[in-house]
Amino acid sequence: MFAEVRDQIKAIVFEDNHIQILQTSRTQQAVLYKALTKKGRIGDTVILNTTASELNLGTGGYDFVKSVGENAHVTPCLNRDDGHILKLRYTPMQHQVLSVESQESPYHSLFQTAFSLEKKPVLVGELHSMIPILYAGSKVLDKGATVCIIIDDQAALPLMLSEHIRALEGEETFVTITVGQAFGGTYEAITIQTALQFAHEHLKADIIMITVGPGVVGTGSYYGFTGMSLANWSNNVAALGGIPVWIPRLSFADKRKRHRGISHHTLTPLIEAVLTKVILPLPLLKGDRLEMIDNQLSLLQKAKVSPEIKWIEEQEVQQKTEQALRTLGKDIKTMGRGYQEDPAFFWAVVAALWTSLNLGRE
Repeated sequence: MFAEVRDQIKAIVFEDNHIQILQTSRTQQAVLYKALTKKGRIGDTVILNTTASELNLGTGGYDFVKSVGENAHVTPCLNRDDGHILKLRYTPMQHQVLSVESQESPYHSLFQTAFSLEKKPVLVGELHSMIPILYAGSKVLDKGATVCIIIDDQAALPLMLSEHIRALEGEETFVTITVGQAFGGTYEAITIQTALQFAHEHLKADIIMITVGPGVVGTGSYYGFTGMSLANWSNNVAALGGIPVWIPRLSFADKRKRHRGISHHTLTPLIEAVLTKVILPLPLLKGDRLEMIDNQLSLLQKAKVSPEIKWIEEQEVQQKTEQALRTLGKDIKTMGRGYQEDPAFFWAVVAALWTSLNLGRE
């Protein structure tokens, strides 16, 4: 939750192209981000986010301007029982969350010691659209399995933006944990490590996946894309005693060469940034598609640590995928393409899930 007050600009203490530092009638000065709200003038009415100062937190001693103008209105809804952890920190939208680790949390004692994932497979995948495919696959491959999705903050921060999550959040076997500045999950956490600890030790989730919200970033550059986070997640999973299982971004319908076959958003982090052994499941395709994949896999010879490839027969993974998609009752699209247009993408998700479940039974 958060705290707000209506006030008035008394003086402009500092201004550049990006921010204004304003004096209001309050003791604290207020920061206005020009990228988030219009420029203020002396005498203007402002709505201030005062959450940090109300909680006596050391966030620079500032309030933050949420809006400027006479029509702005205050929404008082600070609840001290919600704890002292803020997300969207240092913005006018900063707000309280009850993170699982915080002192106010009933789970706080869980995080007093180190832990191990005990060789548990943990899936990592770049695209948000993988989530409903994975969940549907779980209903076919292991009907009673519980699924925990850990959402990092490398894409959309408010998880409630996701139609996929809104469709699944009522399912008893589906939970989410939003990490870092991402917010709106079933549970909130501060780090990937504590999210994994909570998912494994408290939730005892059968299937754990780390991914992001909607809206990944790509720039057509070598390192400048959200998928580089896969390596960080993977390295963390391994450091905690888990088995990283990669969901490859696979497509034969994408018009961009760098995303044909195995996307460079999968290959580049595997080559450049993975520091430990990982599992890379793939559907065993045929003909030209298999030849393309084989050529791309040869690039992994340059990797610091070569992944272990796990193949699943195309016919088997196709059957399970189509069975899974029928359970959803709606069409899933990725990059604007559905199953009929780009089946390999869907097969790759189910192949990775299938592999992780088999590893977990060993």
